[in-house]
Amino acid sequence: MPPQKNAGAKASKRVSNVQNKSKRLINAYLDDLTRGSDVSDVYVARVIGRLGNGRMNVFYIGEEKVPFTVQAIIRGTFRGKAKRSVWIDVGSIVMIADSGIDGSARYEIIAVLSQSDIDSIRHEMEVDPRILAVDVTDAVALMTNAPLLPGGFEFDEEVDVDAI
Repeated sequence: MPPQKNAGAKASKRVSNVQNKSKRLINAYLDDLTRGSDVSDVYVARVIGRLGNGRMNVFYIGEEKVPFTVQAIIRGTFRGKAKRSVWIDVGSIVMIADSGIDGSARYEIIAVLSQSDIDSIRHEMEVDPRILAVDVTDAVALMTNAPLLPGGFEFDEEVDVDAI
């Protein structure tokens, strides 16, 4: 069979307009962090559940290091046909913005963060480890300050470690 002469899957190689908008917003947020500008109404959060009708249950850490779980609306540009390029699922790290409107429309998901974006943000500010612990989706466990992942070993009897 002869090789394909045209571009083939050209559409899959392109970056969608939604991805460009999300990337520009993340870059502007990083620029504000480096300059020391006010970013008080924008938070790094993690999706911990789906609520339906374009809403997600998200966990974030507020201004005074207080944890919150709130409903966040998926922005209109992330819905419909564009949702394929910026997929939001349980465990996704997102940026949410506080609109100041009381009620269920108070918070809105404005960007989905990739691993490289998370690393860039972590260089500029401290991100709580509860946000990055993707395996934990229990809201009650996230609200406590207890360690999420137990570390080390616990022995039933006294063991001389040096003798091992």
